[in-house]
Amino acid sequence: MRGERGGLPLVVVRFLDGNRENGNRGRTIRMNEPGFFGRTLESFVLGSVAALAAAALGVGPVRADAACIKLSDVEIVQLLNRWRTEFASGDPDRVSALYADGASLTATKDGAAHQGKEAIHAYFKDLLAKRPTVSIRPSSLTSDCGTAVVSGPVVYRITGERKGTRAVLGGTYTAEYALRDGKWWIVRHSLAADRRSLANPVGDPAGKPSPPL
Repeated sequence: MRGERGGLPLVVVRFLDGNRENGNRGRTIRMNEPGFFGRTLESFVLGSVAALAAAALGVGPVRADAACIKLSDVEIVQLLNRWRTEFASGDPDRVSALYADGASLTATKDGAAHQGKEAIHAYFKDLLAKRPTVSIRPSSLTSDCGTAVVSGPVVYRITGERKGTRAVLGGTYTAEYALRDGKWWIVRHSLAADRRSLANPVGDPAGKPSPPL
C-alpha cells in the first residue's frame, strides 16, 4: 500500500500470519518511518561483516568436517592389538570379521591381493592351519578424519615344509583402517609375509621364493 507522509512516499508492508481465528491480522511496517532505511542498512552491513569474519575463522554454520574423528597413537595401537589377538586365536571367522566387506589383503610383496571378506576368510583359514605366530613393532602411526594407518616391522613363524621345522617370514606390515557406521574396519592390509632368514628377519627378502600363503 502506498501513500504520502511528510513529502515522502508512504510504503506500507503487511505480513499476514495466516490465522483465520484472529481475522488474518498481521504486522505493519511503515518503510518511510524516520531512521527505517538507516537501521536496515546498518543491520545489513553488520550482518555481512559478521558472516565474513566467521568464514575467515572457520566458524559459523555447521560443516561436514565438524564431526571429524581422529585416533590417538594409543587408540591405533589398540586396533593393531585387537588384530593380533584374533590372529593368535587361530579362528579365521574372528580374524576376517575385522575387515570391511570390500577390503583387500596382500600377503607377500609380489603376491596377488585377496579381495573381499570371503576371499580374506579363505586365506586366513589356510594360513592359520599352519599355526603361525606373529611379532609386530608399530613404528609409524597416522590418523586423519575417519582413517588410520599403522605400519612397522613384522616377523611370522609358521610350520615349515618339512616336519618339525618352522619357516620365518617378515617385512613391513601395513594396515589401513576406515571408520564406517561407528566402527573401525581394516580396508587395506599388507601382511608382508615374505621369506626371511633367521639372521635378517625384516631385511631384504631371502633368495628363495616365499611359500604359498
